[in-house]
Amino acid sequence: MNRDSLHILSIILYALMMVSISFLTINPLILFSILICELAVFLYFNKKELIISTIKIFLPLLVITVFINSLFVNAGVLVLFNVFNKYITLENLIYSVLFAVKLLIIIYLFYIFEIFIDSDAALSFFSSKMPKTTLLFMVCFKLIPTMKKKLKDLRDIYQVRGVEFNSKSRFQRIKAQIPLIIVLIEESLEASFDISESAYIRGFLSGKRSVFNKSKFKHIDYLVSIISIISIFYFLIFKKLTDYNVYDDYRLPLNPFTFSVCVLVFVLTFVINYYYKENVYAD
Repeated sequence: MNRDSLHILSIILYALMMVSISFLTINPLILFSILICELAVFLYFNKKELIISTIKIFLPLLVITVFINSLFVNAGVLVLFNVFNKYITLENLIYSVLFAVKLLIIIYLFYIFEIFIDSDAALSFFSSKMPKTTLLFMVCFKLIPTMKKKLKDLRDIYQVRGVEFNSKSRFQRIKAQIPLIIVLIEESLEASFDISESAYIRGFLSGKRSVFNKSKFKHIDYLVSIISIISIFYFLIFKKLTDYNVYDDYRLPLNPFTFSVCVLVFVLTFVINYYYKENVYAD
């Protein structure tokens, strides 16, 4: 665990601020400010491959969003073109792009979590506060890839024994999967008993446990947390002044309150990036 990394709670507050603002607004200036901050994090830490890989996800997502929105919404004044007797308006297109950007922001936040959060520190913190919940999530996260690998191995074994999984008959394909499901259930139950016995032997939940590496709130954690909380409350207080309805007016809502929210997001991201670059990832 890196002692110079930020506390898990300060990172959660930062992510909560980004998610809350993203979900509660359709203002393009605020959304693209958050997106630019996320891209800056990737560029700052030489994660350009993440940007390239997510473009492959974003482009189909954008096309699907435009199609669905155009299929069910006929609002807008400025008609761009007509497809299958459906008018695609400029307002409709702008709204679809902004909605796709919202989803992209959420995807990028998961990658940012991976960059900023120390997994050992997060596990140590949550284990001390919520031991049962933490153990449950750990087992669930381990179970899915384990079952996926086991299912592949079982399919290979049964194919060697002559079981046909690609039969033309749907009934035969379903019937061929039943032995695999039974074996997976049996092994999952056995694994759960092994985990419970192991936890019992190690004294899990038998009393208050000590923590080898206890993370503490530093000055930078207080600074990040305070700015995050201020940003959330500031946005909620002046939300009506930053609202944007593309179908009423597609022009950008330029006002001091919108710019101040953008500035808060930029400042907070800069503080976190600078701290990590100078302390955690310093040569």
